Amino acid sequence: MFTSSSIPFHAPTIHHSLSSTTTRSLSFLPHNNNLTLHLRTPSFLRPPPLNPSLPSIFTVSAKSSTPDKASEQKWVHEGLITESLPNGMFRVRLDNEDLILGYISGKIRKNFVRILPGDRVRVEVSRYDSSKGRIIYRIRNTPGGNSS
Repeated sequence: MFTSSSIPFHAPTIHHSLSSTTTRSLSFLPHNNNLTLHLRTPSFLRPPPLNPSLPSIFTVSAKSSTPDKASEQKWVHEGLITESLPNGMFRVRLDNEDLILGYISGKIRKNFVRILPGDRVRVEVSRYDSSKGRIIYRIRNTPGGNSS
């Protein structure tokens, strides 16, 4: 059985230094090996930097006004749904008389917007493949029967 006198035990000593950057050192002295652990003050306890020109994690950067590449590579057209195909696909006749294959965008699919033949829609057409487009908006019909 171990007694308290048979196990050498040294209580940890805490040293505080009063420098400009607050550091704490915690020293354990097991036998003859020195183990020193330095802890830095957490960032939320530190005072803000004195120089405001330095970058801070709390500064909010303004978004650039330039459009991203994905929106630059699309043409937006309006057209008329002529035929309904399976899996949310439609035959769309654009205002410039092109006939394309249109598929429903995720937002329209998510909100269960019903699209039927005869509806006017807004379509994003890729510049790389102008025979396919994504239906992004169903244009509401006015009570008189005219669209837009």
